[in-house]
This record gives sequence, structure tokens and C-alpha cells, in this order.
Amino acid sequence: MNKKQLKHYRGLLETKRGELVDRVRAARNTETQGPGEDAPDLGDRALTTTTREMSYRLSAEERVILKRIDKALQRMESGTYGTCLNCGGKIQTGRLEAVPWARYCIECQELLDRGEIPDLDP
Repeated sequence: MNKKQLKHYRGLLETKRGELVDRVRAARNTETQGPGEDAPDLGDRALTTTTREMSYRLSAEERVILKRIDKALQRMESGTYGTCLNCGGKIQTGRLEAVPWARYCIECQELLDRGEIPDLDP
């Protein structure tokens, strides 16, 4: 992968990372705001609880993506970015455009999704 491509993917990763950090912060703020347990209306308390649970789930999933983005940036530094962790082949350009933090080529990702190979980088 040439320097121009790496710079492009680094930009995609850093942009997505910034968006996710902002979302996680917003989710944390949502968790601490609202009427809370002392709300007089049972409906308000239920809505607050549901909102907090949804925010937590969303931020937990986004934290996983943040971790994968950070690892992709580390792979850039080590010179292994764009290489499948399972087969060692090149990760397709279209896949990296769609998911710049991709760890596996399409074929190996399908094997992983079917449980036919272990996740080498959980």
C-alpha cells in the first residue's frame, strides 16, 4: 500500500474515531441527565431507564469499533495495515473503503461470521 493510500485511510479512520468519541460522550451525558429515579411519573422513570439502556448499548458497540480503529492505526504504524489477520492476504480496497478498520479480507470475514475460524483479534 502506498503512502497516498495510507494517508487516505488514516483520514477515514481518524474522522470516524472523532465521530464515535463524540457519540460516546453524548451517550454518557444522556445517562446522567433526565428525571431519573425520583421522577414523579412512572412513565417518565420507565422512559429514562429505557433511554439509559439504549445509550449504554450504543456506546458499548461504539467502544468496540473505537478499539478496532485504534488497532488499525497501530497496524498502519507497524506496516501491516490492509493485510488479513487470518490468511495474510491483501484486504480488498472496496472493503477498506467501507470499513477502514477491517481486520480480515472478505473471504476470511465470512468464515469468521460462520464460526469456522477463531477471531484472532477480538
